[in-house]
Amino acid sequence: MFFFLSRKNSYQNKYLVRSKVSIETKTYPHAETVKIFIKNSEEFISLDNVAFDIWKLLEKKILFEDLIKRLADLYDVSKNKLIADVNKFIIELEKYHLIKISDC
Repeated sequence: MFFFLSRKNSYQNKYLVRSKVSIETKTYPHAETVKIFIKNSEEFISLDNVAFDIWKLLEKKILFEDLIKRLADLYDVSKNKLIADVNKFIIELEKYHLIKISDC
């Protein structure tokens, strides 16, 4: 996961979905990572298994709270830590314009 300063609970009651950005995804099974190449900026980000699970869940529009519930079913972690880590990752996705956030 990415670890950056986050805005506490800034995504509650918000819908999240991947942006329609030109990307290429490459999986490296031996390293258990996925790299997303952002074509228009020629940059890439690496995702670990948890970040990739979030990325997959963002394929369809999802309410932040539902995203947290789905991840809580997959991982044994406190809700506060989960919210904090997901917030940090979403900030990283926003930085690369890989996510859209809306009220409805």
